[in-house]
Amino acid sequence: MPEPDIWETEKLLWTGGTDAYRRRLGASCLMAFPGMGILQGEEILDAIADAPRWSEVDFVGKRVIETNGLTVLAYRAHALRDGDAPYDALCSSTWQHTAEGWRIVQHQQSPLHA
Repeated sequence: MPEPDIWETEKLLWTGGTDAYRRRLGASCLMAFPGMGILQGEEILDAIADAPRWSEVDFVGKRVIETNGLTVLAYRAHALRDGDAPYDALCSSTWQHTAEGWRIVQHQQSPLHA
């Protein structure tokens, strides 16, 4: 069973800055962001440093599976930030629990509206 705070940790990556990512990023993490492409390692941190953060995010239809020492989250995100239209996407993240805590090893977003 994943720790109850895994969803709060996921939310922090949406609303927190580069430091939130740096403390939770797995060594060989891959992320696929619309408009940015597929990023890995330092590329993720560079992209996050230049991107405005979300002021609010809600997760709907949350699903969790655990397999082979990993926890996979899937959900629909509804996010808001000042000056932008609401953002809705289907997302998945894969987390690994290590001695240092949760580390994200994969994240993907598929926007629902173009």
